[in-house]
Amino acid sequence: MPGYPYRMRDLVALSGISAPTIHFYAQQGLLPEPHKTSGNQARYPESTLTRLRWIRALQTELRLTLRGIGSILERWGELPVEDMRALQALGTLLEEPDPVAPREALAAVRQRIGPDDLDALVSLGLVRAGGGPLSSGDLRLLELVAAMRAAGFTEDAGFHIGSVALYRDAVERLVTDELSRIVEPVLSRHDAATLRDLVRRGLPLADQLLSLLHHRAVQRELRRWLDVEPIEQPNTA
Repeated sequence: MPGYPYRMRDLVALSGISAPTIHFYAQQGLLPEPHKTSGNQARYPESTLTRLRWIRALQTELRLTLRGIGSILERWGELPVEDMRALQALGTLLEEPDPVAPREALAAVRQRIGPDDLDALVSLGLVRAGGGPLSSGDLRLLELVAAMRAAGFTEDAGFHIGSVALYRDAVERLVTDELSRIVEPVLSRHDAATLRDLVRRGLPLADQLLSLLHHRAVQRELRRWLDVEPIEQPNTA
């Protein structure tokens, strides 16, 4: 049949994958839809065989789970194995350890935040997002909240913990857009070692750039709200 040349036994013979496994892949939504003949026989396109070989390569070479492969398909489509290997290299590089926070430091910072702040942060997924004890990253966030409370950003002044979640959501949208514009276009242009080096050198600079742009944006917005003219800098030339 034009466009659908394969029967199930052809897929098994050409891919080396058993029929029950192929059926399971299909149930998980990982394969293109087959064509059913008038006799209710399933016929498969060339793309099914290509997809089977791709799935097997990701499983055997990169040790990816079917759930992970499904996420890749949903986000990027049938991304080449070499590009996936580069993504894995980036992921390994960026998996920085976040050790458990010292108990004494946590006890000290809890004395400086509001009585319901920690529970609110946990419920919003801002700390202890994966369950278990609080991490050093969680401790740093609590310290920042405590510092803001001490600076006058209290509930009575209108600063609610939910505002931190809104800020987190905005940052995550920014990062998603940033990675889609900066990382994805270069995946096919560099090998894994070059990508690791680019990320290692570029991330600190990107953080500084975002911090500067954020500072400038806050200044402009506050001036607009308060109707304050920019301060003229003296000419030192």
